[in-house]
Amino acid sequence: MDCALYTSLQPTDQSDYGSLRDSSDLELAESEGSKDEIGASFSWAEYCSFFAVGISMMWTWSMILQAVPYFQRRFRLNAWILRYFQSLNLVVFAFAIIAASFILTKSKVEAYYENRLKTSLWIYICVAMVMMISTFGLFYVSAEVYLPLVLLMVFVTAVANALSQNAAFAFAAGFGRTEYASAILTGEALAALLPSVIEIASALLVPASYFGPHGKDRQHTSPSMLLYFFLGVPLGLAALCCLKLLEYRRCIRVPQYHWAARSHNKNLRALWGKLHWPASANFLCLCLSAVSPVFASKIHSLTPEVNAPTILRREAFIPLAIVLWNIGDLLGSMFSVFFKSLTRLPYLLFFLSLARMGFIPLYLICNIDGKGSPLGNWFYLFVVQFLFGLTHGCISALSMSGVPRWVEPEEREAAGAFMGLSLVFGLVAGSGLGLLAALT
Repeated sequence: MDCALYTSLQPTDQSDYGSLRDSSDLELAESEGSKDEIGASFSWAEYCSFFAVGISMMWTWSMILQAVPYFQRRFRLNAWILRYFQSLNLVVFAFAIIAASFILTKSKVEAYYENRLKTSLWIYICVAMVMMISTFGLFYVSAEVYLPLVLLMVFVTAVANALSQNAAFAFAAGFGRTEYASAILTGEALAALLPSVIEIASALLVPASYFGPHGKDRQHTSPSMLLYFFLGVPLGLAALCCLKLLEYRRCIRVPQYHWAARSHNKNLRALWGKLHWPASANFLCLCLSAVSPVFASKIHSLTPEVNAPTILRREAFIPLAIVLWNIGDLLGSMFSVFFKSLTRLPYLLFFLSLARMGFIPLYLICNIDGKGSPLGNWFYLFVVQFLFGLTHGCISALSMSGVPRWVEPEEREAAGAFMGLSLVFGLVAGSGLGLLAALT
């Protein structure tokens, strides 16, 4: 049944909300399945749907951000662009996402989070198609022409990311389950991991092509990059199908909340009063994590390059370090459901996030710029990178997933959007700090 038709059959008198919510809670309490103290039943179908949405939300930005070898080939004839294109990507992304997030926060238009999320998913699909088409030899243009196209795609992706981060966590919070925000973050973590895995696989399977010099003219279609960017299309379409399922599930499970929440006038100051600990923890967690890619680009293997196996050569060692961080992030997001009791103590999440600053001195004693280290490669890869990613995934997921516990039912969507905003601000601040660290 269409959601609008379904909700049009509900009572419009605000006085009916109490009895309706009571009867709905009673039905949920009597139904079989996994439940928590919030009273909403858990569904693996809904969890997997949010997981698929999370993958699509991060995949487009991840595939652009981590397609460095391909962009280096496209920009190789312009030394200035070759040196600064990644920094320009970060600047444009940060500016666009913060501007879009600010506009969404100040918007007086009624927030239909499902529509915002649906719009962002279609944008991701369009960006993936444009990037895929740009790999055809027919569209092999100069670096001066290709850079504006890439920056435009980065800008559009950032706007879509602001829409999806704002909408997805608000939409998930409306289901009343702490696990669903974790599902989104786990999907995003997987999307951040896969591009680096593809790079390492390329280095191991075709080392001569990956490490060898590139010809002067490579103006032909790149099948590997075509497939690389094309993956964003089926992932986006799958996410749209999952969103359709979630909309249906939302209408039959909590129809009264669908329009009770729309009439709620969000107050950012009131939300900050309730969510300042988890929001600060999430913000700080993302800021600190921004140092990881900076250090990863500067820390070399202790094994001399001449005698090093393929996996320890710089071109593969850096992606390996990034992969281990992302694996830790993915596992942390997945295992956070076993520590959801920590959401009862939101201030503890902030102090745990603050304690992650202890990883910075550990990075400094690693082999930065080949200056040597008293510890082996294993220490940097597994103790520093992996654990840094693991703590990020767990703390960030717990900070985002506790919304149904920390606010009233009618505030869940607004609170989810607010926590999505803290994630965006943390991402932007972290990108700025990472950029400054890279330029120094």
